[in-house]
Amino acid sequence: MQIRTCQFNDSYFPIMDGVGITAHNYAGWLNEKYGKSMLVAPKVKGYEDTVDYKVHRFKSVMLPGMNPYRVGLPLIDIKFKKKLKKIKFDLLHAHCPFISGQVALKLASKLNIPLVTTFHTKYRDDFKKVINNDLFADFLVKLTLDFYNAADQVWVPNNATGLTLREYGYNGNYEVIPNGSDMLVPDKGQLMKYRKKGLEMIDAGDDEFVMLFVGQHRWEKNVRLIIDSMIMLKAAGKEFKMVFAGEGYAAHEMMQIVRQNNIRDQVVFLGVITDRLELQNVYAACDLLVFPSVYDNSPLVLQEAAAFDIPSVVVRDSSSAEGIRDGLNGFLVENEVTSLVKKISGLLENTDTVKKAGEGARKTIYHPWETIVDDVYLRYVDIIRRHQPAFSKQSDDDEEV
Repeated sequence: MQIRTCQFNDSYFPIMDGVGITAHNYAGWLNEKYGKSMLVAPKVKGYEDTVDYKVHRFKSVMLPGMNPYRVGLPLIDIKFKKKLKKIKFDLLHAHCPFISGQVALKLASKLNIPLVTTFHTKYRDDFKKVINNDLFADFLVKLTLDFYNAADQVWVPNNATGLTLREYGYNGNYEVIPNGSDMLVPDKGQLMKYRKKGLEMIDAGDDEFVMLFVGQHRWEKNVRLIIDSMIMLKAAGKEFKMVFAGEGYAAHEMMQIVRQNNIRDQVVFLGVITDRLELQNVYAACDLLVFPSVYDNSPLVLQEAAAFDIPSVVVRDSSSAEGIRDGLNGFLVENEVTSLVKKISGLLENTDTVKKAGEGARKTIYHPWETIVDDVYLRYVDIIRRHQPAFSKQSDDDEEV
């Protein structure tokens, strides 16, 4: 049965984050296997979409203090609104509750079709950063919950994220639908090819122990903990290389701290990597993913690293730590610098432990998006049928706008 679906999100190419990549993979795999699928997102000046599915963009401007994120202006984008009105859908899926999510909510109500939404992010943390007022942040959280209460079905990527949603005050039902990875497990020949290119990108030797952080360069991601750990490791005479891939408001200050502490030879800033093939090269050149964020819920980078037999170091009891068993498929540390330094120091002396955990990560953490979306499709069909009992297969020659 072919279905017509659309994904909505406020971040999307060329702005790279886990939620945008999730929305992209939903749209791409559904479009390839299960019917016409599209995506709605803010427009980014100078960027042209090259994906195989339709992308409908609305006007946007830079979001102050939250570079590189943008705030959309769909209400004043007449061309966008006219185009969206002409398209037929069976189900809409919003990956955030804000601008694009509100567009999805109104459109679903107007078309009388189901709206699915996924709760991905610790929004209270974002609110507190922008407004620095706990009471107002809690008020905004309550407004945000109105969106989830209005959806036909709410999904979360893991159990820990569901608990966060409960802490925010959501009392409705939700389902756990895990995220996947678009990084394919390379064979030995591919891995060596990727690794050679990656080592050139980061200027590292084949025998160097390379650690990696991939994600937005924001203090909420606990990146200062990583840098402070690298400073202590160098002071202890440890040999290593630390690579940061991404962009964000904290990037400049991170680089300043690295320079001031004379660890520029050990720390590399690659900036944002929009080419997923190039990112594969970087993963292949690394031994360990260092991701101590307590902000993230279900980070895709852990699965991306696992595709290359790379284990992750995460903070114990954080949402990111769900499914991580210390020493078997990753490593757990406390949320403080001495714990991270101690863990990394031990791994530098016992790289066989790192390799063993990397193999465990590939076997237990990695899941390709294609198989995830197979399950998503079955759930979509069930939701559509329950919403419209008379739903039947749509004709493949429906007009595509």
